[in-house]
Amino acid sequence: MSDNLCTTRRHRKMRHLFLLLCSALLAIPGSPALAKEKFNPAIVYLYSGSDSDRAFIDAARAGLEKAEREYGMRVQEHRMMGSENITAVIKRVADSGASPIIAVGYQNVMPVLNLAERYPNTKFTVVDGLVPPLFSNVQSVSFRDNEGAFLVGIIAGRTSDSGHIGFIGGMDIPLIRNFNKGYIQGARYANPDVTVDVAMVGTRPEAWSDPDGAHALAVKQFKGGADVIFAAAGGSGLGVLRAANETGHYAIGVDTNQNGLFPGHVLTSLVKRVDIAVYDALKTSREGKWSPGIKYLGIKEGALDYAVDQNNKTLISEQLIEEVATAKERIINGTITVEAYSPK
Repeated sequence: MSDNLCTTRRHRKMRHLFLLLCSALLAIPGSPALAKEKFNPAIVYLYSGSDSDRAFIDAARAGLEKAEREYGMRVQEHRMMGSENITAVIKRVADSGASPIIAVGYQNVMPVLNLAERYPNTKFTVVDGLVPPLFSNVQSVSFRDNEGAFLVGIIAGRTSDSGHIGFIGGMDIPLIRNFNKGYIQGARYANPDVTVDVAMVGTRPEAWSDPDGAHALAVKQFKGGADVIFAAAGGSGLGVLRAANETGHYAIGVDTNQNGLFPGHVLTSLVKRVDIAVYDALKTSREGKWSPGIKYLGIKEGALDYAVDQNNKTLISEQLIEEVATAKERIINGTITVEAYSPK
C-alpha cells in the first residue's frame, strides 16, 4: 500500500472523528449552539374600544408596524379590556413563550414586577411606566412628559386672548398630573397671570376611552372663559378637539399629530414618540442588544415635541416658534428646569 493511500485514509478517519465530536458538542444542553435567546415578540395594551384611538395606542402600533416592515418580523398583539386582570393577561402571554413582551402603559408596572421573577427567561419592556430596576429581565421606558407639556403650555399661554386656558386629563394618575404640571409652568412662563382650569375624565381605565365625557368637560371650560384647552386624555381627547371645533376655540392634541382632525381649531399637538420606544425594544431584542433598567426619554432625546404643519401653520407665528425653540434649548442645557409632579 502506498504512503499516499495511507495518508488519505488517515485524513478521512480524522475528519470523521472531528464531525462526530462536533455533533456531540451540539447535542449538549446549554452548549453555545443552543444558547441563542428566543425572539418571539408580543405587545400588550388596553383596548380603547375601536381599532384606532388617534393617540397613544396608535403611536405604539406605529412603532410595531415599522419594526415588522423593516425586519420582516411578526409581533403578536394582545388587547386588554379595562375590566380584565392585567397580571393574568400578561401571564398568559408569557406562558405562550413570547419574549420580549412589550407592555404599553403605566398600568403594567405592578403586573410585570409580580411576574418577572417567575419568568426569568422572558424579557419585559414597560413603555410609559417606571419600574424599579430590580430584575435583569425588565426594562422600563419613562417619558419626561412635563418637558413636552411645558412647550405646549408656552403656546397656549401666548395664544390665549382671554388669559384663561384649560387642561383636561384622562385617568387621574401621577403620569397625567405630570403633564398638567409642565403645562401650567409653561403657560406661566409665557404669561405669569394666566388662569388654568384643570379637570380629569375619571379615575378608572375607562377614562381613556370616553370622548363624550371629555367633550362635556371641555364645553364647560370653554363656557367658563377658557379659549385654549390641552387634552392629555388618550382616546377621550377627541371629545375635547370636537368641542373646540364646535365652539370656535382651540384645543391642543396629544401623543400623535392630531392637527388635521379639526384644522383651524387644533392649535398644535404634543407629539410623544411612543413609537420610538416600541420600535427600539423590538430592534434591540432582535439584535441581542436589549438591556434592562430604566430609560428616560425627553426633549433632548427627540421623544417629545410639538407639531407644526399645513393645518396649523397660520395659527402659530414665527416669533412664537422662535420663543419655543429657545425654551427647548434652555431645557436641554439646564437653564430651564421643568418641575415634575410629585404626589404628596
